[in-house]
Amino acid sequence: MIMKKSIFTLLGIVLATASVLAASFTFIDDDRMIKYEELPLKARTFIKEHFPNEQPSYTSEDRELTHTEYQVVMASGMKIEFDNKGEWIEVDCKYTSVPEAIVPAKIGDYVKKNYPSSKIVEITKQYNGWEVNISGGLELTFDKTYRLTEVDD
Repeated sequence: MIMKKSIFTLLGIVLATASVLAASFTFIDDDRMIKYEELPLKARTFIKEHFPNEQPSYTSEDRELTHTEYQVVMASGMKIEFDNKGEWIEVDCKYTSVPEAIVPAKIGDYVKKNYPSSKIVEITKQYNGWEVNISGGLELTFDKTYRLTEVDD
């Protein structure tokens, strides 16, 4: 009888703990609209410097368990993602060129040399390198030393 009661008590504790954890993960994974002014200063400075003629359409904050990311979508449809410090992670210019100033020189030179009629329309920083989409639909992946590692269409 005592063993049965102990099992039910333990089971109750496990279920209660699981419920609390599930609720906290739901709370932590929070994606919400924010005012442009709530972006980290570094993100706003980046936009002002590299996209002075673009108007923000909406800005969102995505809080995850381990990090926070910000997304700004411009009226033109262009999208920029930032980390919690305001460092850009991804710039998707859709149909126009990503500003040369934010493209590592070795990647820019590679694209100019090997795809002279294409332009970089999207660039993403990854933990192990870079991903670049060029006009025409090719996706180029570079490692941390800017060596091409993959071409995908």
